Amino acid sequence: MPNAIDCLMLAAVVFTQWGKETRVDAAMSKLRVEAAVSRNLAESETKRATNLERDIAVLKQSLEATQQAALKATDALGQRDETGIRAELAAAREQVEKWKGSISERDARIREMESNLAATRRRLDEAIVKLKQAGAR
Repeated sequence: MPNAIDCLMLAAVVFTQWGKETRVDAAMSKLRVEAAVSRNLAESETKRATNLERDIAVLKQSLEATQQAALKATDALGQRDETGIRAELAAAREQVEKWKGSISERDARIREMESNLAATRRRLDEAIVKLKQAGAR
């Protein structure tokens, strides 16, 4: 009988070990799946982080280029405005001088016409007086 008891004890130890091994295999399989999922998730997050970093770098470059273009445009606009204002001011001054000349010429013509009109009126008055004298005779 001791052999039968020893065999049963040996079978119990074998079944216990087999049960433990089965549970360990199941846990290992579950851990392998979780590790694979974690690796995939880590890879996708790494790719996402890389893409975001690249996008940030592109945005920084774009922002810097936009700022530089804005500064250049502002400088150019300021210079153009100053140059343009000076040119407009010079043109306006020149136009004012032309107008002054034109007004002086017009005033001279008006004075000449007034003097001619006054002379003509004098001659007309003299002619009227002569006609009246001739009619009275």
